[in-house]
Amino acid sequence: MKNKLVVGLTGGFGVGKSSVAQRFKNMGAEIIDADDIAHDAVKKGSPVFDAVIELFEEALHPGGKKMDREKLAEIVFSDPKKRKELEAIIHPYVYEKIKEKIEASSRKVILVEVPLLFEAGFETLCDKVVVVTCNSTVKMKRLINKKFTEQEVRAREKVQMPEALKAQKGNFIIDNSKSIYQTQREIERLWYKFVALSKGANKP
Repeated sequence: MKNKLVVGLTGGFGVGKSSVAQRFKNMGAEIIDADDIAHDAVKKGSPVFDAVIELFEEALHPGGKKMDREKLAEIVFSDPKKRKELEAIIHPYVYEKIKEKIEASSRKVILVEVPLLFEAGFETLCDKVVVVTCNSTVKMKRLINKKFTEQEVRAREKVQMPEALKAQKGNFIIDNSKSIYQTQREIERLWYKFVALSKGANKP
């Protein structure tokens, strides 16, 4: 872990975390995406696949090699008990995979994108945390353009920590409501700060 800085990236649903992560990647950060790891967890061959099937057999894709993610989302966002049961299987797996990827990385700055960073306790993997925020009107407009209904957006927001509380818990905030140019400037400012911090990371 010497001379590495691990930065958690989180924020509410639809705030534009992935677009911010991509811009950090363009600057030179390694990106570890928790959602990608979680998606792999519900495919055949994953060590937790059988446990997920046992709970959500109705969401198994025809062919039996992966879960129907839309069907799975429909179930867990309408049933808090089922969601907690799924998280109890998936989160420990994702946590360990992220830990392995951090240890294997040779990059100075590693960005770990986790929507439920604080909710799942994943901030323990990070040296610093960036919280992406977005004006609710702008966010809703973007999500509706992506074909989400307002009801689907509200269901996903309901399972997450309020955005204002996430912002309080983070070390840095990026307001993604503004222009692409303004967001890019903020990312560049933080990038140079992270590079400087990485040079002193884990030194006595």
